[in-house]
Amino acid sequence: MAVAARGVEFHLRLGRQTEKTKFNNVAGDYATVVQNGINAYLEKILDLQAFFEASEQVTTTEFSMFTEKILAGYDSTMRLVWSPRITKTERTAFVQKQHDNGETNYRIRSWRADGLLPVSPVREEYYPILYTTIEGAKAGTYGTDLTSEPQRSNAIARARDNDTLAIAQDVVLLNPFVQNRSGFLAFLPVYRWGMRHDSVVERRRNILGVVVGVFRTSKVIDRVLDKATLPRNVDVYLFPANASADSAPVYMRQVPGSEVPKDPVSKASLMTLPYWASLPISAGDASWNLFVTPANGEFGSNMRAWLVSALILLVFGAVLAYLWASLRHALRLEGANTRILELAQTDILTSLANRRAFMKRLNMAFAASLRGAPAFAVLYLDVDDFKDVNDTLGHAMGDKLLKDVVARLKAIVREEDFVARFGGDEFAILASNIVDPTQAATLAMRIGEALAKPFLIDGHKIAVTSSIGIAVFSREISGPEAMMVQADLALYGAKDEGRNCYRFHSRDLDRQVHERVRVADELRAAIETNELELYYQPQVELATGRVTGIEALVRWNHKTRGLLTPASFIPIAERTGMILALGNWIFDEACRQLRAWQAEGIAPPVLAINVSGVQLKSASDLESEIEECLDRWSINPGNIELELTESVLMEATQKHSVTLENLRRLGTKIAIDDFGTGYSSLKYLTTYPVNRLKLAQEFVFRVTVDYRNAAVVRAAIRLAHELGLDVIAEGVETEAQVRFLLGAGCEQAQGYYFSRPVRVDEITTILREGRVEPKTGTTRRFTSAA
Repeated sequence: MAVAARGVEFHLRLGRQTEKTKFNNVAGDYATVVQNGINAYLEKILDLQAFFEASEQVTTTEFSMFTEKILAGYDSTMRLVWSPRITKTERTAFVQKQHDNGETNYRIRSWRADGLLPVSPVREEYYPILYTTIEGAKAGTYGTDLTSEPQRSNAIARARDNDTLAIAQDVVLLNPFVQNRSGFLAFLPVYRWGMRHDSVVERRRNILGVVVGVFRTSKVIDRVLDKATLPRNVDVYLFPANASADSAPVYMRQVPGSEVPKDPVSKASLMTLPYWASLPISAGDASWNLFVTPANGEFGSNMRAWLVSALILLVFGAVLAYLWASLRHALRLEGANTRILELAQTDILTSLANRRAFMKRLNMAFAASLRGAPAFAVLYLDVDDFKDVNDTLGHAMGDKLLKDVVARLKAIVREEDFVARFGGDEFAILASNIVDPTQAATLAMRIGEALAKPFLIDGHKIAVTSSIGIAVFSREISGPEAMMVQADLALYGAKDEGRNCYRFHSRDLDRQVHERVRVADELRAAIETNELELYYQPQVELATGRVTGIEALVRWNHKTRGLLTPASFIPIAERTGMILALGNWIFDEACRQLRAWQAEGIAPPVLAINVSGVQLKSASDLESEIEECLDRWSINPGNIELELTESVLMEATQKHSVTLENLRRLGTKIAIDDFGTGYSSLKYLTTYPVNRLKLAQEFVFRVTVDYRNAAVVRAAIRLAHELGLDVIAEGVETEAQVRFLLGAGCEQAQGYYFSRPVRVDEITTILREGRVEPKTGTTRRFTSAA
């Protein structure tokens, strides 16, 4: 009996030890998940710091565009803030500048927990909130001086003096529009462009401001845990590392029905439970203790079950078998824990390293190069038009394409290079031992050539290309995050220059990007302040001068640069996405004016409006906007002609044919603009029936002096007639050109010979007359051979 009792005691002790091991493993998994989740949030602040450090000046629009990108998927749980350092002598000019920018209520204010923010008294310096992603900021937190509250002020001082990430723990957040405002703030310093900050004195003198991450503790940790696949039979509590034994947690997550008392909960009360674990969590210069306890006092199976199992085991003499099973179970738990750690660093689809793992490797490479190791380069790559593959062939096909892309990348990069997938169709390559930028260029060229070869997947031949941005290590770069921003900007430049190419980062590229953002910002304001205006150019019947239609052309009455033609801003509008809002404004204004002419009885038979390829890619928006606009102004769709270039129409017939069919079913006409300057293949003319060809000005201009141009124009006119299409010549400037076109069979034209694009009052006069007199004399019927 004594031997049996010792056997039972041994088995129970083994059971408790196994359960404790299992519990400790789960607690460790929770700590790993929470730590990795907080690190992912903090990376966003590092990205923002790098953006400011890579820019001589950041506008509110640039801030909004950049933060919208980096906060994708995180914007509901964190906020980002930019607070510049303003000295006492700079305060008046700074506030006045905000007033001049339209923020007439902007003041530098002192923080108060109740949300009532008084104007700040005179101080030596301020860190007022200037840019922010916080909702309702202009009504609640805008202009708040972060140094007017001790916790925030101390954290800013630590961040500035140590050039590090500093945390203000367990603070009351500023936003008065949310409940449960307990959270923490993360501060990172940004120093003046090109100024040294190697010592504390230099850092205090040259600090430009701070970027701030704003976190509601409960929402952040809830989101991290909700996204993780973890056992749900434990309770989780978070305490500041220096909290006393009777302190309450700053975060608590209990399983419904948990036997642990909900009130009061303290570290001391949790430490009385049979099992508990306290694990460190850190962020910047702050640390917490994550307490994990079983939800039911004990972990896993009930101890009575262990007793029954032990008695049965003693009866049947199967102690050895049970020990072996327990060992295997512990090994499986250890393997699962290792697998969780691996998955946190791995992209599931491609088995490549993920963004987090890449940034760790980049940090190590950057630090090694600073110590004298060979330089390296970052290649930031994405697959051109990958979204179209997903849209046309499905996401499963897109996933297979990405796997094949990875296979080709692995075949090209060297063994010492490091490849990661950042998500979607974006990849990054850390190319080691790059002693000359041409080595990075050679690698990029080989990658581009490899990915441009067609992929054959499940019987589908898929042709894609790639755009690559390159940033090469330099001691002048402030850090790894700034290097990634440079690579991202270079990728933007590669896409901007037509895709299927690579580009290096440069200061000129930075300036170009900022210029585009500035123009896009001004264009957005121009739409709101009525700086845009439509001009109209008549389309006439060559033989009689009768007006057969007009084309609407946008102009920008810029406040400082005067009247701008589309060539100076449409390309930027397309690159920045502003073309969608601009296109909607043009279509609505043109329809409004057409309705006014119809009411007067002088409307032209056709009003032509240009459509951008970017608009066409936003298929559903384009269709609905056109249909709503036609309904709003009671316009017959047959009176509208949509002009698309050959390249846009070619792409549309391949990828957006449904959109074109819907527009045709709606009743609008389709014209090919600048015919003859795009694709050499004319298959799209049979694939999609257009209504009219517009002969490109560059051919028409030389028909009387170059026999080859004349032959091209004659052939195009004959082709249009064979296909039953109308044809109109653009850019007609001389009587000789008119004679040639009539002889070649072209019946309509537009150009300076008849009229330049003119304002609405002038075109209204022309419409009332119904015809156009050429500038060189009276229009008459021409009869000549071409």
